[in-house]
Amino acid sequence: MLAERVDLFDFSREERKFLKAVCREVESVADELSVYAGSSDDVEHGLLIGNRIVFIDSHTPEINVESIRRKLESIADELKVSSSVRAFPSWRFEAVIAGEKAILEYWCADATKVLPKRMGIYFVKVPLPKEANVGALCEESNLRFALSRVVKGGYFLERECPIQPEKYGFEHVISGEMSGLSIHRAKGNLYRRVL
Repeated sequence: MLAERVDLFDFSREERKFLKAVCREVESVADELSVYAGSSDDVEHGLLIGNRIVFIDSHTPEINVESIRRKLESIADELKVSSSVRAFPSWRFEAVIAGEKAILEYWCADATKVLPKRMGIYFVKVPLPKEANVGALCEESNLRFALSRVVKGGYFLERECPIQPEKYGFEHVISGEMSGLSIHRAKGNLYRRVL
């Protein structure tokens, strides 16, 4: 179960409470493909959104990939890593964590251009790009496009990228403490797609 993964990481009591509630809520789509856009190497939050996760980030891939590998090695019972090049470099991590298989892929790309056609969860924590040639995840057209790919009954989890849920066919589920590498003190928000 996803909620058990929360205990693998050093979160504050308030964040732990929020993240466990998020995990229990999204468990129904845990085997759908989940996307964490602008993820960097945030394995701690990424592993809480599903068992098939794509991290998409165009910034410092070599550093992020090595950090992801180290973090997974510290909690995984088993780990296999492979890489490939399609239109962009990518890495695949297959891990067994607490008896459960998780597949994490890291795509070195602009998340506004390479999203999968179908997602159970779309997660954005830092929506502004670190590079001038990469699109902003919070820009209206990019956000609308991304949220249109979330399956009905799927979720949008965000920090620093709040939406008007009804505008996109979502409803607000829960808000709470979520840490981030940002100067902004923002809450995390979980929304469910209803239309």
